[in-house]
Amino acid sequence: MKNLLIDLEHIPTIPEDPTQEDLAPWRDRIDAIDKVIVHLLNERATCAVAIGEIKHHLKLPIYVPAREEDVFNNVTKNNPGPLSETAIRRLYERLIDETRSLERQLHENS
Repeated sequence: MKNLLIDLEHIPTIPEDPTQEDLAPWRDRIDAIDKVIVHLLNERATCAVAIGEIKHHLKLPIYVPAREEDVFNNVTKNNPGPLSETAIRRLYERLIDETRSLERQLHENS
């Protein structure tokens, strides 16, 4: 994960009387976090593709509702906030939908 480090120790502060310049460190932090998120999303997709390959070989369905529910339970139970459980679930619904779409695209011609 070269260049994907986030300084967990140094979190910007909000001064009593903020100015435009006080936005920059927060935006820089979001940019750094987004790099890590994109890397992790692609790593997750790589794992899902591998699972899809195994499922395809074993002639198993791509969509397994019970496993999807396990994922939702795992992420909501490990959510410290401030995003609500509902928000986390919606994000993961979309993530899973995109991953499932990727799996289908890869196995369309197989």
